[in-house]
Formats: sequence, structure tokens, C-alpha cells
Amino acid sequence: MALMSYLIRDGLGTYNSRRVIPAELRPFMPEPWTGKANWKQSLRTKDPAAAKKAGSRLLRDCMADFEQAERTKRGETPAAPARRAAAMPRPEEIEADVLAELLAADAAERSDGDARRQLQTAAERSLWPDLMPVAFGRRGMAEDHHHVYGGELEELAADYRKALSRSDPGIVDAETRDLQRRKQAPIDPTSEAYHEASLAVLRAHVKAYGLMLARQEGEVVSTPPPSSQRGPTLTEAYEAWKAGSGARGSRKPSGRTLLEAERSVRLLKEWHGDIRLGDLTREKARDFRDALARVPTRLPADLRRLPMRDLLKRNLKGYPTQHAATINKTLNILSAIVSHAEAAGSLDTVPGFKNPFGKGIKLVVDARAEEKRQPFSTADLKAIFSTGVYQSSERPRGGGGEAAFWLPLMALLSGARQGELAQLRVMDLAKDAETAVWHLDIGTAGGRSIKTASSRRKIPLHPELERIGLLRYRQSLLDAGSKPDSPLWPLVEADNAGRQNGPWSKWFNRHLRDKVGIEDRTKVFHSFRHPARTPRSRSA
Repeated sequence: MALMSYLIRDGLGTYNSRRVIPAELRPFMPEPWTGKANWKQSLRTKDPAAAKKAGSRLLRDCMADFEQAERTKRGETPAAPARRAAAMPRPEEIEADVLAELLAADAAERSDGDARRQLQTAAERSLWPDLMPVAFGRRGMAEDHHHVYGGELEELAADYRKALSRSDPGIVDAETRDLQRRKQAPIDPTSEAYHEASLAVLRAHVKAYGLMLARQEGEVVSTPPPSSQRGPTLTEAYEAWKAGSGARGSRKPSGRTLLEAERSVRLLKEWHGDIRLGDLTREKARDFRDALARVPTRLPADLRRLPMRDLLKRNLKGYPTQHAATINKTLNILSAIVSHAEAAGSLDTVPGFKNPFGKGIKLVVDARAEEKRQPFSTADLKAIFSTGVYQSSERPRGGGGEAAFWLPLMALLSGARQGELAQLRVMDLAKDAETAVWHLDIGTAGGRSIKTASSRRKIPLHPELERIGLLRYRQSLLDAGSKPDSPLWPLVEADNAGRQNGPWSKWFNRHLRDKVGIEDRTKVFHSFRHPARTPRSRSA
């Protein structure tokens, strides 16, 4: 029997599937066939029977491309490819989607039945009495169709199982390339990522043909839903959480929280990939948590740049591990992102879904082992206020000019946090209209942030701050052209997350160790808040 007319052999005897592309469709064909005269793909075999089998499958792909070109020509879809390449889905997602597609096609084949019904009418077939009868007007397979289909499934199942036993995905190369094209995710065919994607496609075929054969024996096999019904990807969920609800008055994450969330999402993606939330099980959440516990802190730059899995393969002895509270903060942020997706209904299609980062996943923090911040002693305070900043009018650039002088004093005498002080505006050092008392207005107006809702408050200005010239400093800014909503510390620079105290905090820690001589790392800027509650603040 002659081979199908669209199968041709090249100079080495390898079969190719080739179809002439109609001239009117060539400008509208999807890549890589745009503008070409022929649709051609190698079947990677010299065996005629194998070529015929593979050619039948590729014919469907060719016809799909022709149909897409027709739709594009009619203006139903854009002719130009997407400008931005998407990322290839994870192998697990590829496998699930291909399996769902194959089983859906099999279900349609069994439901629609014999294609001869569409090719000929009952009257036409009556002219050929030797033809096998076809039941027109009915759905489902005819017996001979069922028999032939079953034989084809057995052959396909055997071929694909043999390929999988060799871990050789060449048999699905055409399907993998088609997947790349549909996902607009080009991958180097020689790369490990392409090999993993191909193996996922191959595994899906082996599973699918096994389930199709079970259907062939009358077993009830449901078609699984596509992975898109497993909820949004981690990236999609993060972007939705970051955007907020859009409602007036709804809370959006602050700059610092966004920075921490970006890091948390990046680490989870490095460990589990850009996983769909519906596939993020409790077991995977625990696995990620335990991996986080092995990630050290205070790493050199070359190690910090490594992806999490690569980092944990290194010899990390000698580096301190993260504190349990830090790990719990990461888990809390991820829990908030998942909860936001739940509230938005994005996980309604995932039966029985529960937030994997919810109750019971966090590490238990031993309060007895907590390395608490220690207050500055009287000797510490004397050392701090004996540096050149206070004795020689030094104003280091890293200290934000006048902020180097005033922030420690204001923290000591008011108990305000570093971030609250660093983001003050001129107008936030204000005089009460009724009492005529000057105060610090700690709040969120003007893009400022506070730790909790209860942190919003007005702190009376300590008389000592007024005596040594804080109000005169404020007036000098206004005289120089500053507006009421201008920053009180114009030389304090913000970090990438918009935190006014970020770089300043690093400068102060260096200043504390290098200039003041306080080596105890439990003593930081926050240590000013402890003396503020004691008589020591009155004698400072």
C-alpha cells in the first residue's frame, strides 16, 4: 500500500511530513511557517509504518495551523506574534495539561464516533453496497471503528512506553515544539529545560494511552481539568496581592512589605518553580520551610546571588542560619498572598483547597533563647554623644546631614522609632492650636508608614529638644524655601523600597561600631527607646 501523499523522504531516507501552504494563507501562518510555501516537519524515522503513524498525528497539527491562519486572515486573531516570550510552564503543569488534552480528544472521538458520517451521506454510501454500514444520526463509535481504534491505541501505548523506558523523548519532539509555539516560550532544543519539558509530554502520553485503553475496556475514566483550574500561578497571585483591591480606603502593602514579599516569592519560586497555588500542598510548604531553615544569613555577595537550590548544595558551615522569627515572617507573607487569592475567588475551582501556609506551619520561637535588644547604658549614651557629630559639628553624608545629630536625641527623649523619625515632614513638627504645645505627629499622611494602627499618635516635644534648637532648625528649613510637606531631613536618602530609614540605619550601625566603639550587636538604634522610659532619659 502506498504511503500517504504528504510523506516524503529526504536524502538520508528520513521521512518528513509536508503540506503545501495555500498562497493566500502564507502571510497569516503562525511561526515558524509565516510566509513559507510548505508546512514541513521531520518525522525522525526511516520506517514507513512508523512514519505513517507519526504523520497522522502531525496532520492534525498542520490542519490546526491552517485553521488559525484562516481566522487570522478574517481578523479574528492578531497575525503578529506576541512581543514578549512567556516562560515555559513547569514540567508537572505540562504533564497535567497534555494529559487533559489527550483524554479530552479521546472522549470527543468516542462521543462523535465515525468520521465517515461527515464524509458521506447515507445516499452516497448506498451506491456502494460492499461498504460497511454506518449508523447516521447517532453518536458514539461503530463496532468496527471501536476495534480499529483499540488496535491503534495498543500500538501507540507500546511505542510510547518503550520510549519512556529509555528516557528518550524524541517521539514527542513535534508535540513539544508545538507546545513551545502555543505557549510562546522558546527554549533551546539542546537545553536541559527542553529535555525536561519533552519528558513531561512523553509521560503524559504514556499515562493517557493507559487510561484510554481502560476506557476501551469500559472503565469510567474522567477527563481531568486543565491546570488553569488549579488557580493562579505564584507570580499571578503576588501581582494581584500587590495591586490590592482597588477600593478606596483598602489597605495596600507598604514599600518595606513589598520588598520582603518580593524576596519571599522569589525564594519559593526558586524552590518549587512558579507553581499554581492549587498545587501548593501542605507537604510542599513544609519542605520549603525546612529548606529556609538551612539558608544562612550574612553571606558574601557571590553566595547571595545563587538560586536557593544551588546555594544549599554549597558548603555553608560557619555561616549563622536565619532566626525562626525571620522564617515565620516569610511564611506569613506567603500566607497573606494565598489568602488574598482565596478571598478573590481565584481558588474556587480547586476542590477542598486550604492555605498551605496557614495554621501549624510556622516554627515555634523559643522566647527563652531570644536575643533581645539591650538598652544603652549610661556609659553607652555618653560615648554616643561624645563623638564628633555632637562635639565638633560633624555632619557625615551617610548620616543625612542634620539627621545624624537629631535622630538619636529625638529617639532618646521621645521613644519614637527610627522609621517614624526619618520620614517626618516639616509640618509633622507642629504646634497644637489649643494648647500651644509643640509635638511630633506620627501617622501615615503624605505616604508615611507606621508599624501598626496603634502607632498613630502625637508625642509632645521634649523641652530639651526645644532648648537645644530643634524648632530653630525647623524654621531654617522654611526660611530656605522648604514647604510644610517637605522632608524634615532632606539629606536622608530612601532605599529601593522607599524606606527613608534604610540607608540611614546602615550608616548608624557602622557609626555605632566604628566611631562609638559599641561592639554589642544587641544594641542598635532601637536601644534608645528603652532609656526613654526610664529616669536615665531625664539625666541624659
